[in-house]
Amino acid sequence: MRSIHRAVLFALLVSQIRPAPAAAQQPVADIFILRSAEQLQSPHVVTYRVFEWTETRGRWIFPDFGYYDSGYGKDQIWFTGAGMDLIHTPRFDWSQEIYFSQEAGPQSTNKRSLWLWPVIDAQWSPRLHAQIAAYPVIPLDAAEHKGVDVDRAKLEWSFHSHWLAGAGYSGGKCDNPTWQNEPFLTVTRKTHGGNFEFWLQRIHGGAQAQVRYILVKDRE
Repeated sequence: MRSIHRAVLFALLVSQIRPAPAAAQQPVADIFILRSAEQLQSPHVVTYRVFEWTETRGRWIFPDFGYYDSGYGKDQIWFTGAGMDLIHTPRFDWSQEIYFSQEAGPQSTNKRSLWLWPVIDAQWSPRLHAQIAAYPVIPLDAAEHKGVDVDRAKLEWSFHSHWLAGAGYSGGKCDNPTWQNEPFLTVTRKTHGGNFEFWLQRIHGGAQAQVRYILVKDRE
């Protein structure tokens, strides 16, 4: 818990160090992310939960705070990060963040690491969109191990102004000694209250259903 307190204190201190404001007011937005998944086969356990809040100010991404657990709070990861939108064009976007993560909870082994987290979007046509978020895990203590995680690599087709459908890949090698492959099918519903993305995903030993929600709210 002391490590979590130090990480939060560090993030608050760094939050006071910001680039000098430009002549024009930079647009500010809040991003809220909620995710959860449930195993489809019996006993239908919740496999993970995520909550994350991010503020963007122009091209800068800061602060970024989040929480992950393995379903019931026994193994938790608290994380904080910062970054910026490195490249932004109508057809290509590359945002890059660096996260500090600290494990907690009754099943914790006190793992501590850095994640070098890029998100790359490509709009190949008015209807065809691709996105990839894959990152290395850099250990900061002996409990953590080197790893690579593909959070998502997906291709989506917009068949309606409010609907997308596609397929993708998730996987990696972090806590497991061998690479894990977890392909998925995805459907997204866009609404004024945020985007709801639904995954049907193959996982080790069966399958799971995921719900991924994101809301981007501009500040007035």
